[in-house]
Amino acid sequence: MESIQQITKLLSGMIKNNDTGVLATVVSVQGSAYKREGAKMIIEADGAYHGMISGGCLESDVASSAEYIYRTGKTMVKKYELDEELVWGLGLGCPGTVEILMEPIDSSDLWQRIADIYAKQEAMVVCKILTDEESACLPFVVTKEKVIGSFSDEYLQEHVVTIARQKLNRLTAQSESICFETRTSKEEIVFFDVYLPPPRLFIFGAGHDAVPLARISTIAGFETTVIDPRPAYNTKERFPTAHLLAEDASQVNVDPQTYIVIMNHHLERDAASLAFAIKSNAPYIGVLGPRTRTQRLLRSLKDEGVVFSPKQLTKLFSPIGLDIGAETPEEISVSILSEITAYRTGHQGGFLKNRPFIHKKSQMAVENPS
Repeated sequence: MESIQQITKLLSGMIKNNDTGVLATVVSVQGSAYKREGAKMIIEADGAYHGMISGGCLESDVASSAEYIYRTGKTMVKKYELDEELVWGLGLGCPGTVEILMEPIDSSDLWQRIADIYAKQEAMVVCKILTDEESACLPFVVTKEKVIGSFSDEYLQEHVVTIARQKLNRLTAQSESICFETRTSKEEIVFFDVYLPPPRLFIFGAGHDAVPLARISTIAGFETTVIDPRPAYNTKERFPTAHLLAEDASQVNVDPQTYIVIMNHHLERDAASLAFAIKSNAPYIGVLGPRTRTQRLLRSLKDEGVVFSPKQLTKLFSPIGLDIGAETPEEISVSILSEITAYRTGHQGGFLKNRPFIHKKSQMAVENPS
């Protein structure tokens, strides 16, 4: 199954090469779905498709429906009302509906600029009106620096841009469809298709327990960097999926999408890594080992004159990971990645048992932009 990064890379390449295809995107889910709004699937001209928009029960039908998009060049929103037989395959807790936006992939100037943004891995929100078939073909794009394209309704666009900007200021903003009541009391449904660069994981330490963590984090969609000065350990053979292998922290740049795990198994290197990490822009710093050891590292740094503020220390997670009874390096890696994922998405990491929904839908509602 392709990750969102693989799908956007494929989409970008098809746009640049002027390849024919159809892009299918989940724009609305009523219920607790296996896939949420923003999930994508690309159908090529020969019927081959990439990506998943459900638990496996809708892909074939959506691929078959792509023939209409090829033939007419039109955009359409297809609604699936799920009965009991489809519920399990989609991962819903109860019957509901899923709406899929299907649109032809073209090489127009706007699509070319979207492809460029994907290729550069820059954050953006592609805004599309869903209630008007013609307008659905004319999205506009909001990045942190600019707005590309426009709606015909400037008043609506102003409010849509405001929400898109708010989403770009969040670490884990979600795609969603929002119904607006315009100044003329007309309702317009706008889909906010959020694209954020992949999160990054910096692993300080290239020991044997870092190997499964680097592998699993890459599978989970993290751009993974391993930092360790030991050339015998920090090798491409040991970490084939790593994006970067670095000798020390001076070779990397930490941003608010970077999560750090410290597991050098060496007091001095752990202390140096901790001093670097807490003062960086990373929102999460996890330290492997018991809390008493982390406290020892902090005292050692304090003795050297390195003191952290209470706010900086709130980023520190020690012991690291969710309490799942992990013992092996692989289990510990799952525990660590689970905690980081829960932190990124604002969840507590508890059991889903007896919960009515798998995911909580965003509560950002806009009733009337006037």
